[in-house]
Amino acid sequence: MNKEERLKIFILLLLIAFLYWRISVFVFYNYGDMGFLRETTGLNVHHYHYGIIFILIAALIMIFHKINGFSVGVMGFGIGSVADSFISRLLSNGGTRVGEIANYNEVLLPTLFLFGVIILISIMFYLTGKD
Repeated sequence: MNKEERLKIFILLLLIAFLYWRISVFVFYNYGDMGFLRETTGLNVHHYHYGIIFILIAALIMIFHKINGFSVGVMGFGIGSVADSFISRLLSNGGTRVGEIANYNEVLLPTLFLFGVIILISIMFYLTGKD
């Protein structure tokens, strides 16, 4: 797998993560409903946390197995998951579930800016790196 294919897969899965989480939150949690895990265990788990798990899995695959489309895709989805939730987590005031969702929806433009920065940095590394 060449460097260009890795860049395309990474950016594609990064954007898929953004769309997946935004649509999921809008469809399932927009009115303050709780997710299954939070409802059953009481843990305050967000897609930020899932993203960290995806990044860990991808890093382990890349270190101990190989860099391939799967590992790059999992890394892209993980970073996309973290990035989508990052700014809203940063600005969260620990209020109600409805307040969390409102905060998440309000930071759409800064989140898009963050995704743009991540994509530009990825392209910069693609253009300056070795294959």
